[in-house]
Amino acid sequence: MTSIYVHPSAVGLPEAAAQLVHLVESGHEVVLLGEVPPTVSEAMPRLRRAPGVPAEVAPGSWLLSADAETCKERRTGLRTLLIGPRTAPSPRPGRRCDVEARDLAAAVLEILGRDVMG
Repeated sequence: MTSIYVHPSAVGLPEAAAQLVHLVESGHEVVLLGEVPPTVSEAMPRLRRAPGVPAEVAPGSWLLSADAETCKERRTGLRTLLIGPRTAPSPRPGRRCDVEARDLAAAVLEILGRDVMG
């Protein structure tokens, strides 16, 4: 079972409840971080909640976010996935997420695909 931490910026996306259920149904532990919008709370009341990503995470865990700044939380065992438009190329080093997806549906498919492919 993979732990998937969902940043508030991704929890607030309109399709969050409909997409996160696919991760739960496939046996993943989905943890909502921070404040959870009422629509998600009502649709998925059994999801675990936490104030933030724990100091130690199991290898293969994910952090889903729609805010590129959260990629600074990268650490051993935690892969970051940015949801939204690709970041523009820049000569300056910036925050980089491990993976980018155009929307939450693509992010869910990315995680499920990597589980299958290894």
